[in-house]
Amino acid sequence: MEPATHTVDEANRLKALQQLHLLDSAPEEQFDHMTRFVQTYFNVPICLVSLIDDDRQWFKSKQGLDVCETGRDESFCGHAIHSSDVFVVEDTLSDPRFADNPLVTDKPNIRFYAGYPLQTAGGHRIGTLCIIDSTPRTFSYRDKQHLQDFGKIVEGLIAQQSAEIEIDKQNSLMQGLISLITNKAPRWGRKTVALTLSCAVFVISLLLAYYTDNQQIVAQADVIAELSQREATIDSRWHYAVFVLAGGSLALLMYFLLRLPANLSKMLHILSVNQIRNERRFRDAIEALGDGFIIFDKQQNVAVYNEKFISMYPKLSKILRKGTSYKELRLNDTVRGLVKDPQFLDVDDIRHNEPERIIELTDGRWIKIVERPMRDGGIVGFHIDITDIKRNEIALIEARQKAETANLVKSKFLANVSHEVRTPLNGIMGLLDVMLDDESLSSEQQFYLSTMLESSNSLLKILNDILDVSKIEAGKLILISEPFELNATLESAGRLMSTNAKSSGLALDIALPNSELSLLGDKGRLRQLVLNILSNAIKFTNQGKVSLTATYEHISDLEVNVIIRITDTGIGIPKSMLNHVLEPFTQVDTSARKQHAGTGLGLAISNNLVKLMHGTLNIDSEEQLGTQICITLPFPLAKPIKMSSQALIENLHVKAKDLSILLADDDKTNQLVMKALFANVNYTIDIVNDGVEAVCAAQQKQYDIILMDIYMPNMDGMSASKHIRANSLSSATPIIAFTANAMEGDKQRFLEAGMDDYISKPINKITLLNILSKFV
Repeated sequence: MEPATHTVDEANRLKALQQLHLLDSAPEEQFDHMTRFVQTYFNVPICLVSLIDDDRQWFKSKQGLDVCETGRDESFCGHAIHSSDVFVVEDTLSDPRFADNPLVTDKPNIRFYAGYPLQTAGGHRIGTLCIIDSTPRTFSYRDKQHLQDFGKIVEGLIAQQSAEIEIDKQNSLMQGLISLITNKAPRWGRKTVALTLSCAVFVISLLLAYYTDNQQIVAQADVIAELSQREATIDSRWHYAVFVLAGGSLALLMYFLLRLPANLSKMLHILSVNQIRNERRFRDAIEALGDGFIIFDKQQNVAVYNEKFISMYPKLSKILRKGTSYKELRLNDTVRGLVKDPQFLDVDDIRHNEPERIIELTDGRWIKIVERPMRDGGIVGFHIDITDIKRNEIALIEARQKAETANLVKSKFLANVSHEVRTPLNGIMGLLDVMLDDESLSSEQQFYLSTMLESSNSLLKILNDILDVSKIEAGKLILISEPFELNATLESAGRLMSTNAKSSGLALDIALPNSELSLLGDKGRLRQLVLNILSNAIKFTNQGKVSLTATYEHISDLEVNVIIRITDTGIGIPKSMLNHVLEPFTQVDTSARKQHAGTGLGLAISNNLVKLMHGTLNIDSEEQLGTQICITLPFPLAKPIKMSSQALIENLHVKAKDLSILLADDDKTNQLVMKALFANVNYTIDIVNDGVEAVCAAQQKQYDIILMDIYMPNMDGMSASKHIRANSLSSATPIIAFTANAMEGDKQRFLEAGMDDYISKPINKITLLNILSKFV
C-alpha cells in the first residue's frame, strides 16, 4: 500500500480548512441532498464529501457508509487532493498503490473510486466529492465532467456555509448594536453617522483631558509649588496622552461597530450572488444530463425537472408545472395515454416496492425509470430511454430462439442420420467380425474382409466425428472415468494405424514407457484423439516416417502427466494456417484437386478432447519439413484392470453357465449378427420382433438379460420396458438398450424408462461382453 502524503502547501492548506469551521460540524441537509443526488446519478453504493485533516479524513456528508472518519494514510481522498483533475481508480486490485489497502481488502471493499478535489477561494485543496463502488467500472470523460460540475456546486455550498458561520459568529456579539443602528440610521447614510460619532467621542476625550488636568492642578496646588517646572510638565503630558489614547481607541471602535451593518449587508449580497450562481450551476448540471430528470418534494409535488424530461414526453409540456402533484399526474388522461400498460399507475406504493422499473410507451419506446427517496421525504427520478437496448435485447432473444430451433432441427437430423446409418453398419461390421473368426478362410479372403471392416470403421469414424462436433458445440460431450492401461491403449492405436503406414511406404515408430501404469480416465477418447492425429500424420506424409512417443511426468504420488508426441516428416502446415487448423471443417488444401481426403474434423475434435481432459495441445510445424504435435494430459493413478475377450467369455461361463437372453429387434440383419456373436458361447437367446412380443415373452419366462431395441413396430422399446417392469416374470431382469440412437440425452431417457444400461450400434463382441459382465 502507498500511504497518502502531505501536500507541498500543507500548513496553509490546514489553516484554510480550519477557517471554514466545517470539521466535526453537524450534518446539514444541503450537503446530504447533494450526495444523495450524486449517488443516485452514478448508481453507486457510496458517495462522500470528505475533508482531509492532518491525520484523518472526516466526512461532512456520507451516503452508504456508517463511519464518520478514517485514517489519512489509507484514504483514497488523501491521494486525490494531490490532483488538479478528477482522480479515478477503475480497478483497485490492478493498482499497486491500493491493491493491499485495508479499505480494499476489508470493508467497505473498495474496487472503484472517483474523487473531485474540492478547493477554497484561495486554491487550497481541502477534500473531495467522491463516489465509491464495490465492483470495478469504467469512468468516461463525460462522467468526469459531470462529477466536476457536481463538485463545483459543493465548493459553492462550502463557501456559502463558511460565510454564514462567520456572519452568525459576529451577529451574536453585536446583535443589539446592529439592530439599533439599522433601525435609527440617518437618511444621509450610516457611514457619515459613524464618522461623526467617532469624531465626537475623540473631541470629548480631549475636553475631559483638559478639564481633569486643570482640576488636578487646583487640587494639588501646594504640591505643584514644591515641584520643579520640568516635573510638572512631564506629569501633565502623561495625563493628556492617556486620555487621547483612550478616546482615539474608543472613537475607532465606535466607527467600526457603526460600519458593521454595511459590511454585513455587503457580505449578504455576496452570499446571495453565490447562491444564485450555485443554483445556476445546478440547473446547468441537470440540463447537461442525457436523461430525463425530475424531483418531487416531500408533499410529492413537482419541484425541479429538466428540458430533457419534457423532450421525452412532449405531450406533458402543457400540464407539467412546478407544484403539480404526482397524484394529479398519474390520474391525468394524457399521462395514462402515453403508457402502453397504465395499470402500474394505479399502485400507490410501486415507487417504494419497485424503485427501478421498465415501461413501454404507446409510441414503441422503452423507458427505464429509476426513483430514489431523499432524506426530506422527496423523491428524485431519472427517466432513461433504453429503446435501442431493448430492441437489441428482443433481437437477441429472437436470434437465440431461431438458433435453438435450428439446433433442434440439426439435432433431429443428426439423430435420424445416425440411426439410419448405424443400423446397416451394425449388420455389416457384426457379420464381418464373425467371418474374420473363421480360420478356414484364405489369406486373400481374410485381406478382403479386413479391408471391408476397415472401410466400415472409417465410415463409422466420420459419423462419430460429426456427432462429436455437434456434442462439443452444445457443450454436452461427457467423458467417462474408468481404469485403463496407457501402453495397451496406445499400442492398440498404433497397431490399427500400422497397416495404413505400411501401405503408404512409411515406418511407424512407437516408443512407450518401460513401466506400465494404470490410469483413471476415458480410454476411448484418448485412443480417439491419438488415432485422429496419427491418421493425419500418415495421410500428409509422402516419405520418411511417423513416430509416436509417450512419457510420464510424475506430479504427485496420486497423479501423473502423460506427454504424447506424434512427429512426421510430411508436408507440414503453413504458418498462416497454424491458428486455424484446430477449427472444425478447416483443411489446408481446399482445392478441387486436393490429394488428401477428409472432413477437416480430426484436429478440431482432438483439441476439444484435450481441453475437456484439462490438458494442452501444441503444434510445431514447418512446410516440407514435417510436424510435431505435443499433447500433455493429467491423469490420476488407478489400480490396473485387465480382461481379454476370452477371459470375459470364461468369466461369464463361470458366473452364469445357463445364461438366458431375450433380444427384441425388428431388423433381421441385427438378429443374424447377434446369433453369430453368441454362436460360440452356448447361451440361450430368444429373438422377438417388437415390443409387444417382448412383453409377452417376459411374462412367460424369466430371463437373465434383455437386449431391447428402441424403435420397433407396434410398441417401442421404452414402452415395452415399462410394461415388463410393471408386471412380468422378468420385472427385475436387467434391460439393456440396444439401439442405433447415439445422441446426447438418449442414454438418460432410456434409464428413466426403466432400462439398466445402453449399447449403441454398431457393436463388437468385447463391448457386448463387457456390458453383460456387469449384470451376471
